[in-house]
Amino acid sequence: MKNKFITALAGYLIEKEYFNLILPESEKLDFSNGTASLIKDFHGTTVLVEIIDGDMLDSRGLELSMEHGARVIKNMNGSNATLFKLFLFENQPDEQKLDIIKSSQIDLPADKRFLKALSIDISGGTISKHYSVPAFDAKIVRNVRRFFAKKLDRSGATAEDIEKLIELRKKDFDIQLKASKPFLTYALIAANILVWLVIRIISFYNGEEYGNLLEPFGAKINALILEGQFWRFLTPVFLHADEIHLALNSYSLFIIGTQVEKLYGRRRFMLIYVVSGILGNIASFAFSINASVGASGAIFGLFGAMLYFVIKRPSLLKSGFGANLITAVVVNLAYGILNKQIDNNAHMGGFIGGILVTGAVYPAGNETSRDKIVKAVSVIMAVIISAAGLAYGFNNSNNKIVPLLAEFQTLEVQGQWAGVEKLGEEIVNLEPADNNIKTFVLFGLAKAEINQHKYEEAIKHAETLAGVSPADGHFLQGFIYYYTDRYDKAREHLEKAKELESPNTETIDQMLSNIQGSGK
Repeated sequence: MKNKFITALAGYLIEKEYFNLILPESEKLDFSNGTASLIKDFHGTTVLVEIIDGDMLDSRGLELSMEHGARVIKNMNGSNATLFKLFLFENQPDEQKLDIIKSSQIDLPADKRFLKALSIDISGGTISKHYSVPAFDAKIVRNVRRFFAKKLDRSGATAEDIEKLIELRKKDFDIQLKASKPFLTYALIAANILVWLVIRIISFYNGEEYGNLLEPFGAKINALILEGQFWRFLTPVFLHADEIHLALNSYSLFIIGTQVEKLYGRRRFMLIYVVSGILGNIASFAFSINASVGASGAIFGLFGAMLYFVIKRPSLLKSGFGANLITAVVVNLAYGILNKQIDNNAHMGGFIGGILVTGAVYPAGNETSRDKIVKAVSVIMAVIISAAGLAYGFNNSNNKIVPLLAEFQTLEVQGQWAGVEKLGEEIVNLEPADNNIKTFVLFGLAKAEINQHKYEEAIKHAETLAGVSPADGHFLQGFIYYYTDRYDKAREHLEKAKELESPNTETIDQMLSNIQGSGK
């Protein structure tokens, strides 16, 4: 009899791979019959594992066991299911038994249902797969090898240990909702829609573009924050760039917000949402000079709160719910990184903020000293990250340049080219890290020099621009050479700019056509 081995292996799979034991509630945990049955969802596939003492069965007993497994698989509802028969032998089984095991396996590929067999040689500490297709084994082979490597077959695990583990597992899924109706989530969605509607109405009546009204209503504008308008760390959470932006964020808030509010209660939910939104905007202020609006940072904070919740409940984390949540977070963050129009700094700041705020307010039933330490550390980390973000934002080179850029743009609009040149040189000497700033300033600087007939200086700045934004740099060089009648060089740079897909295609074609028409 291999009761101790079956107990230890079943306990290991329950603990490490989050299998559930199949056992009628009326029955006491007992492996004296030489079998243990486990089940789990493995990324959408139902996985059943029967651990069987193969030495207890003669050839006919093995046939009956496999026939029973075949009936289970054939009679299951739905698709995507695999039953693994895991036979235990003290030593290598004889060929007759192996032939029965191998020949009795079932493949129903149309329904993606399979009966597969594996065997364990206990004395040799090895496991063998008796099939090759499909390759899927639900990590059973790897886990059995680890089980032997850690010498857990001699661990002395008992049925009582498994019962305690199952009780802890049940607690992970015993979720007490703190709010029955997510009224605050609905109120936040309504507030976002109301703010959008008010701005639309004002835009309609005074003829001002909707986008131009976002600044007075509180968009994150670094230059204005630097002037002391600190409320702009919060107000962007209630503003949206357009109807699509509003609809996407409202939908996301409905999906994730309703869950977080029910799990944490209204006060904690509101604290997580607001603080995450503020931390998201602090991150955006620190690392991006672009204006921004939207509830995305706060919504990513709610994702952080959900992730914290499942991390605190390992069984939930290992379930399909945990996998789906992690996938959603990774996909959204990756999309933000790949899409340059999205302020991913706010997303990351909000997400980290959500985790830290949740750590500080997470409701613990019987609060331990460890829970208190986690809460204290979460608060300290949130304060440190906020302070560091603000300190960096108020002192980094890009934000120091923001007021100068506003003045630079004003001078350019007014055609004060000497002032543009002087201020442009000053900004270039500050060596801004942002390539968009470099492109904007170098282009404007060269333009100012062209208007003052300083063509050689303009060419030098255009050459520098080509190293930052090749299409813009070559277009500008081509433009200067064209208007200084150096057509060969003009043609060379204009063609290069066109090849690099410059947005000034029409102007380039016109100049190339004129060069061709002149015969030069």
